[in-house]
This record gives sequence, C-alpha cells and structure tokens, in this order.
Amino acid sequence: MAWARRLQAFLEALGAHYGAHIGLALAIALLYLALTQSPRIPSAWLQPIRLLEASGEEAPSPEVLQALLQRSASLGGARRNGPALLVRQVDLHTEIPERPRRGIITYTVQAGDTLFGIAEKFKLRPETILWANYDLLQDDPHLLEIGQVLNIPPVDGVLHTVKEGETLEAIAQQYKVTPEVIRNAEWNGLLEGGEPRVGQVLIIPGGTRPFKGWTPPRQAYVVIAGGKRMPSGACPSVQVAPLGTGSFVWPVNSRWRSGYDFAPWHPGVDFAGRLGDPVYAADAGTVVYAGWSTVGYGNLIVLDHGNGYQTYYAHLSAIFVGCGQHVAKGTTIGLVGSTGRSTGPHLHFEIRGPGGFVNPWQALP
Repeated sequence: MAWARRLQAFLEALGAHYGAHIGLALAIALLYLALTQSPRIPSAWLQPIRLLEASGEEAPSPEVLQALLQRSASLGGARRNGPALLVRQVDLHTEIPERPRRGIITYTVQAGDTLFGIAEKFKLRPETILWANYDLLQDDPHLLEIGQVLNIPPVDGVLHTVKEGETLEAIAQQYKVTPEVIRNAEWNGLLEGGEPRVGQVLIIPGGTRPFKGWTPPRQAYVVIAGGKRMPSGACPSVQVAPLGTGSFVWPVNSRWRSGYDFAPWHPGVDFAGRLGDPVYAADAGTVVYAGWSTVGYGNLIVLDHGNGYQTYYAHLSAIFVGCGQHVAKGTTIGLVGSTGRSTGPHLHFEIRGPGGFVNPWQALP
C-alpha cells in the first residue's frame, strides 16, 4: 500500500539522520552501566556533587572537597585524551607573618652561645647586642658568659637612658639620627613635640656610636672572682722609646683565624694556635702592660712602639717580659694560651694606631 511505503521511507530517512546521535547515546548509557557494575570503581566517583549556590552563604562540605580531590587525583593533574579536571589543593596551614617585637626583651646566655649566634637568633647585628649591654660586655664579645641576662632590642640600633638636662635633639645628634626617628619609634611612646622623661630607656632605630676600647689600668693590683688579689700588669711609670719600625711581622706561626675576626665590635683578630705555641713581638717596642686583665683578655702584654702604635697580645699561658722592657721585632714575648674569657687556645691580637683600631689583616705581611 502507498501509506506503508511512505512510512517506510520516512523511518529510513529518520534513521539516517539521527543514527549517529542515537548510537552515541547508547554508547554513553552502556559505559555508565559498566562503571556502576564494576567493583573496582570507587562509588564516590559516581555520586552527584552539589555545587555552592551563587549566594555563597553555605561553605563547601568535606564530602564535596573530598570528591573533587579524588577525581582530580584520578586524572593525575594531566591530560587523558582531553582536558583534565583541575582542582586547587586545600592547604590548612596558615602562614603568620613576622611582626616586630613590642619592646626590649631579655635573653639568658646558654652554653655554646656566641655573639654571632645570639644576634642571628634575633635577626640583629652583633654590634646592636653589644651596645644594648655595655654594663655587662663593655663592647667586648669575649666577656660573654653563661647565665648573663642580655637586653635584646626589637630593632638594630642603640639603647639610651635619658639623663637630667638631655633633649631629644641632643640625643639624636649623639647617635647620628634625626629626632623624628626617635619620636616615631612606636616603642618610645613620645608625643609630637614632647620630650623624653629622665630615666626613660629610648630605643633609637639605626643609631650608632663609637666602640669604647679597653685601656690598661694604672693600679698595680686588681681583685678577681673569689676575692683573689692579682697583679694587674699595669706599668704606671714607663718611659716609652721610639723603637717601632712602622711595619709588623706575624705574632704567631699560624696564618689563619680561630674565633672572631676583625669588626667594629671586635677590634682584633683571634689567630689560631696550640697551647704553648710562641707569641712574637709584631714590632720593636716597650712593654707598658704585662699581667692579668679583668676584662676578658686574661694574661695580656701591651707593647708601645713609640710611634703612635700599640699592639695587644691576649689570653697568654705565659709571659716572658716585664714592665719597661725593650723588645726587638720578632722576639718571643709569651706563649699561646686560653686565659680570661676564652673557649680554647688562641691569640687575640690587636693593633691600635693614631686613628683608632687597625685591621691586622691589612697591616701584616
């Protein structure tokens, strides 16, 4: 019949037009059925995920995050014949930024501490630690000892205790900063136009001051721990002859450092040496100090070369010269030791000239 032929033609045309689409739909259906029946496929993969509403009032549940992470992990963050699902990993660790300390804190020196180590611990320069603790360290890192309680400023600079009659401008000038630097330092609590009160400890960010080098005392005896009375090594009435040549030789046989190097806060070099190694006069001169020192040097010899220069030889285990004695360049004047504030045998060697401390590395041959 005619209508049957027309129906058959219509079905054939319909199948030809939609056959590819129907085949794709059947393939997807069969793949889904296979996944749901497979025991190796995690069920979480096939669960629908409810996404957040646009209002953002509801936080994502742990189940949603876990499903997203599992699917992302299954794709390995890479492409598998198509774009991979990329999910930002959840990091529950919160980085807390460092903030400046709120003021001066204290630190008790522990076994093994050094000036370098303490400064690094608090992210400060070594000179800041020295300047903040002059009453204990007297600008000398060798005076550091276990049990000392140190002041630790919040920033690099200087601490200053205000005295009667001092003004903010004068204090700023003393430490080479502007008054605004001190006034704007939040720790000082100074008002605009106000002056600090007597006795107030000011934190002066970026402030500097000259280091105060130790000079030999004039008294003949000093008292050390336990009340023991020992010769100070002072030579109060010595006539210094102009014996110096203006050049220096090595004071020990070694040519390397074993301890602190020359720095503004450490005016010499700690040269390596074994206990009992000879110590030589770096230039001809007159002995103006030969004995015990109470500021960390231990047994100390000071030679005055009569030309504006002096040399210091510290921590000695033996002293072979005496007050007023003239010695030639290269003469053995003592032995390497570990007396005073010392952590092992070495020679602390200083050169002091008309302009202040001289770097031994630049003066020695």
